[in-house]
Amino acid sequence: MKVNPLKILIIMVIIIGVVFISCGIYIYNDIKIREAISLKVKKTRESLISKEKKIIKIKNNYSSLVKTIENTKLYMNDNGKYIEKGSVNKNVVLELEIIDNISFSSRYFKLLDSEYYVSYKDVVPTTDVINKRYLNYVEFPKEIITKEGIIYYDQNFNELFSLSNSVKSKVIVNLDDYYGISLFSRLVYVKKSDVSKVVEVDNILEMAETIPAILYHFIYLDGDNSCNDIICHSEKQIDLHFKFLADNNVFTLNTSEVLSFIKGEINLPKKSILITIDDGARAEAFIPFLEKYKLNATLFLVSSWYSLDAFSSPYLELASHTHNMHTTGVCPNGQGGGINCLSEEIILNDLRTSRETLNGTKAFCFPFYEYSNYSINLVKEAGFDMAFIGGSTKIKKGIDPYKIPRYPILSNFDTSYLSNLVLS
Repeated sequence: MKVNPLKILIIMVIIIGVVFISCGIYIYNDIKIREAISLKVKKTRESLISKEKKIIKIKNNYSSLVKTIENTKLYMNDNGKYIEKGSVNKNVVLELEIIDNISFSSRYFKLLDSEYYVSYKDVVPTTDVINKRYLNYVEFPKEIITKEGIIYYDQNFNELFSLSNSVKSKVIVNLDDYYGISLFSRLVYVKKSDVSKVVEVDNILEMAETIPAILYHFIYLDGDNSCNDIICHSEKQIDLHFKFLADNNVFTLNTSEVLSFIKGEINLPKKSILITIDDGARAEAFIPFLEKYKLNATLFLVSSWYSLDAFSSPYLELASHTHNMHTTGVCPNGQGGGINCLSEEIILNDLRTSRETLNGTKAFCFPFYEYSNYSINLVKEAGFDMAFIGGSTKIKKGIDPYKIPRYPILSNFDTSYLSNLVLS
């Protein structure tokens, strides 16, 4: 049979075309597959990098204490879904639960002792601390249930946060218009008008019916025998006294807590005491002992006599002993402190200057324990909420807050004297 070359050529061209087309399709598909794989690898890599960056951000934003960077949302976890249940104001410090191993799933931080969360994006670590002195107070025999969707406040009645759910809590502080309760590991205040129910409960904890305030003057360190006066204290005496208070877990108060106790706003543990120091001479030598035993004290400072820098310590509160009226012989009777007979203008100028110098303190101490109705009225007018005297009696609820008594501590008093005050 005669072969037609043209037909053979056509068939070969067709076969070659099919092969080329098949190869082209294969190559095209292979390129697409490779591109898809490359894109997937790229996306996976980008996702891993993004996830790693988020984990780093989560780690950087986590701390046991954080601060909100803006007004932000509060969430509750509903089977893995975080639902908005409230809001927190800007610059509010929050305490968080400990996270042992931070991962991508740690994007919401749980608030300590609560069921609420914040997003890691909304907070940053802070060195600010939350005042937890309220944990030493004795709760009132009252339990409240708040209304839903209300605002909670700080001690200055600035807004902290709002919650859509109601809260059930014991009462820690009882003011005229507010209750103080523990929420989010801090003391917060709720308006009494925002409380839906108050229930009386049993309270088995012992509380103080009275509290002592003690008064020291001048400390002389070992080897310094230049003062033999009964109000000069040896280093050994101060160390023994402060160690005794620390060993017996005595709660050392500040002046605002004393005023709240007098007003009946807080209940204090039975073992409570206010440590005060008068004048300012050598007072900086008390600080190492306060810090060693973690005790609080109040220095009633003659504010024109000494630099405040010498008394910087978180354990030492500064209050007023006048600006420059701690001088004898100015007025008749007693030791003659000027606060009892100088003109109103002179006294008010001195007292207001002292308050301004001491960062607006509300606590005052009369020089030489001497006072009168005249001086008390001027102390009130100058903006003080309370004033201390002598008297050697304990502080009771309901007493005149401008005649708060103290026990002067003398150089020969041992720890048995303190024991009779705080343990008997």
